Amino acid sequence: MIWKHGSAFLSWTGWGFWLAVGTLAFVFGLVLAHAVARRRFERLGSASLLARLVVRRSAVLPVLRPVLQVAGLVLLLLALANPQTTGQRHIVSSMGLDVVVALDFSKSMNVRDMYGSRLEHARREMNHLIDRLGGDQLGLVAFAGTTMSYPLTTDHESAKLFWENLRPEDMPVGGTAIARALDAARELLVDVRDPKLERAQVVILLSDGEDHLGRPSEAAAELDKLGIRVFTIGIGSAEGQLVPSLGETGEVTGYVKHDAQYVTSKLDETTLREVARITNGQYFRATKEDFGTDRVLAAIKDYKRTQAEKQVFVEKHEEFLWFLLPGLFLLLVDFLLLGNAGLRRPRKEVSP
Repeated sequence: MIWKHGSAFLSWTGWGFWLAVGTLAFVFGLVLAHAVARRRFERLGSASLLARLVVRRSAVLPVLRPVLQVAGLVLLLLALANPQTTGQRHIVSSMGLDVVVALDFSKSMNVRDMYGSRLEHARREMNHLIDRLGGDQLGLVAFAGTTMSYPLTTDHESAKLFWENLRPEDMPVGGTAIARALDAARELLVDVRDPKLERAQVVILLSDGEDHLGRPSEAAAELDKLGIRVFTIGIGSAEGQLVPSLGETGEVTGYVKHDAQYVTSKLDETTLREVARITNGQYFRATKEDFGTDRVLAAIKDYKRTQAEKQVFVEKHEEFLWFLLPGLFLLLVDFLLLGNAGLRRPRKEVSP
């Protein structure tokens, strides 16, 4: 709902239902309280006799007090809805390049040979990178045996939510398909490519390097034809460890077996190096002490950047005080009137 307020607009979202419910509940309470009080009053004796003995100080107060209470409650509910006015509109543009981050969500990423699991370390790498991208457009690819994609955007915080709670167990197909991840990244970049702009495009692949379906070199060659460079970051240890099975809350419930044998996973740098080499990118190995993404950022700092898509930001001004203060004032007046709403002593009858 939008109300005109000066040169701006006053808007609420989703407040109408709760406003109606709160007001009706309060009015119902007032009516019920009045009915109970009247019933108790009538139990004292004859209504006509009591009316002669008891005289109210004001005939206005019984009507005024409910009005003040309801109006005060409505204003407080409006304040609670956090009304805002829109201010000036600002068009903001920034210089950047196109970046797609592909993160491995295969079950081998649950191996705990980093500070925590490989996936936990990869998330830290990813968040560290995204926080430093500036005006670059960011797209995301989560992959295991298949891929899930998030289109390029300059709203980096929203992009983070894409895989904030995603786990390897949530992927519809297990295994590791690096080629499919590279194909998905290429599709995202081609969708935003403008032939008129010489805007650099890069893919950052975070994985333990184990590939089960093959063809990563062919997928890398397709990226190279488009001038897209791939930077790979190896996550894990060369020694390797058993692949754990995790429960619903992330606890280790056992270890993965294949053909009655426990599965061991270790970092495979060969594939990651080859993909980076084919696309004229670079391979970096993440360690427990530093971030591989820092070296990626250093490598791409001089890449060609152009103006990213323009975004419009609208100023928002909080206006709840215009409703909160009058609401509190009306309830305060109602409270002060409470002392005057009582009954005065019966009038003395004068003998003739």
